[in-house]
Amino acid sequence: MPTQHTRSTFPAAIRMIRMDHARVLACYQKMKPGMSSAEVGTICRNICRMLDIHNQLEEELFYPALCESGMHLPTLERSRNDHADMRLQMEHVRSLAGQGQNQADALTALIVEVLNHVTDEETHVLPAAQRLLGAQRLNALGAQMTRRRFELTSPYAAGVATVLRSVPLKTALLTAGTLLAGGAVVQHFWPGRFTRH
Repeated sequence: MPTQHTRSTFPAAIRMIRMDHARVLACYQKMKPGMSSAEVGTICRNICRMLDIHNQLEEELFYPALCESGMHLPTLERSRNDHADMRLQMEHVRSLAGQGQNQADALTALIVEVLNHVTDEETHVLPAAQRLLGAQRLNALGAQMTRRRFELTSPYAAGVATVLRSVPLKTALLTAGTLLAGGAVVQHFWPGRFTRH
């Protein structure tokens, strides 16, 4: 059973997942027309790195906890499939390093998938997790996810820390809310693509 110290030190799993979503989307907001290939590459690397860690945390800890609780939503299975699709898209984004606009376009396509995934997860999976797992279990799970995050980020901790510091949480959450409300940035580049079929 988590102590009061554990509850105050580690964010609940749901809050952590939402923070990750917000930071990825806020990092994408840094993309501007006319950026150099190097600048585009830095943003692409940071987003792919954040998504790698986020997806691994969900697959290793969060999704199994949901399955153990008896959750069998079709959306949970779709979330797993989304991760596989995102990995393929991230490989494509990484393969275009140094190609400026081509890499930026590939990142935008990846963000379309991320937005759809985030919308599904935040409207279906996370509310169900809150009902099924409860605050105490989610706090314990948040502690596990935090420890695992430290392990996953240690090989490139400086880069991840720089990204997280450069996107304050309040700004990240505001940006994510704006993007999720209408997919504004992605709609500009990919009209009609912010839909789930």
